[in-house]
Amino acid sequence: MFTWTYSETVTTPASADQIWARWADAANWPDWDSEVEWVRLNGPFVEGTTGKMKPSGGPEVAFELTEVTPNVSFTDTARLPLTKMVFTHEYLPQEDGARAQIRHSVTLTGLLAPLFGKVIGTKIKAHLAGAMEMLSSRAMAEPGRISETT
Repeated sequence: MFTWTYSETVTTPASADQIWARWADAANWPDWDSEVEWVRLNGPFVEGTTGKMKPSGGPEVAFELTEVTPNVSFTDTARLPLTKMVFTHEYLPQEDGARAQIRHSVTLTGLLAPLFGKVIGTKIKAHLAGAMEMLSSRAMAEPGRISETT
């Protein structure tokens, strides 16, 4: 089985509550991630909830929230042709008063993982750190915003 993986980590002054509020507000992910046109969840932001998203310049993608630990992390999983794509989002508090970190990772596994790694992975590598910086900035600017559809 083939695997492609990529991860970015940025520091943030935002609290776990502030970052979680932005992550759990899936309908507004495009506010901080320019590579996402829209996101729709079919229920609350909990493990097992399914949804669809539209990447910029790409087709709609169905996904499932496969792990949700409030204020800590969540994972969403999508199935592509002959490939599984797993995004993991983590809030990492630091000791001794250091700023917390946010880590987003993507792993592609399956027969077409190398191909999707080149096609999708190139876009992910180009924008992921910037999206995470925007997430941090928006979390600090509008810490309690949750959309009506979440």
